[in-house]
Amino acid sequence: MSDFVDLMKRGGNQAIRINPPTGADFHITNRGSDWLFSAFCVFMFFALLLIALMFRKPVTERKYYYTAIAPMFFMSIAYFTMASNLGWTPIRAEFNHVRTSTQVEHPGYRQIFYARYIGWFLAFPWPIIQASILGNTPWLHMAFNVAMVEVFVVCWLIASLIHSTYKWGYYVFGIAGAIVCSISVMTTTNNLIKTKNDANLRKVFIYFYSIIMFFWFTYPVAFGISEGGNVLQPDSEHIFYGILDLLMMCAVPLIFVVISGYMGAERIEGKKSKDVEALSSPASPKIGSPSTLASPKSPKSPKSPKSPKSPKSKKSKKSHK
Repeated sequence: MSDFVDLMKRGGNQAIRINPPTGADFHITNRGSDWLFSAFCVFMFFALLLIALMFRKPVTERKYYYTAIAPMFFMSIAYFTMASNLGWTPIRAEFNHVRTSTQVEHPGYRQIFYARYIGWFLAFPWPIIQASILGNTPWLHMAFNVAMVEVFVVCWLIASLIHSTYKWGYYVFGIAGAIVCSISVMTTTNNLIKTKNDANLRKVFIYFYSIIMFFWFTYPVAFGISEGGNVLQPDSEHIFYGILDLLMMCAVPLIFVVISGYMGAERIEGKKSKDVEALSSPASPKIGSPSTLASPKSPKSPKSPKSPKSPKSKKSKKSHK
């Protein structure tokens, strides 16, 4: 019986034992690692589910699935890295709100996972891209919105790695990038949707991006009481961020896939899109085949020569004169 118990203990989550948090006073425990592995499983499950469902759709509708699969897959990698207790560095906390018995210096060193910000850098723009697609936003405006999202992520990455009060400057820069992006989407994309004269589509867009903004502007609270203020222990920090990430990078993309399936590509893009699969199917004539080329014009039949006027008609004209 004791051998079975030892085997069960060895078969559990060994991430903290294999990758110990050396040099960090405030770090995740086995419970935190278990939660991160659970979040990883949720991201990966829905990513694989959408990949399977994507191939049941026409080619023209698969791009909506791409925008949902990408953030889930990127966050799966990030959460697997954090659950394995990798992708982090010890940074001395600014405040000493959290203390441990093994702490030598005050304030101590906190475990900062830069892997999360790498995942955000790759995944965070996709919900914004989805909102822009609803209004058929031009690519240049969409690129600007994505750039502002990256400003948000990069500034917060720098802020999390700074010990001094100067971190709050980058914290404000990141929030400013989020505000500029939201203003751009709620003006440019919203105005484009107005031109379609589709009240239901505009209502869906307002609700959809309102959900994004609600989740997005909850992140500053999480940062302020975790990496910034050192109020929450890393386990609680990951629970807070994990719930937000699951809602922002998993639930929201899933909602968009449902919306796109309900609305349809023609209604969202404002024009009828060609079905590439229909063009490439064996039943349809291939491009460049003789059946698709214009049939040559049939040669015109030679005109019959005009019959010469009879001499009687000439005589009749003369007699008439």
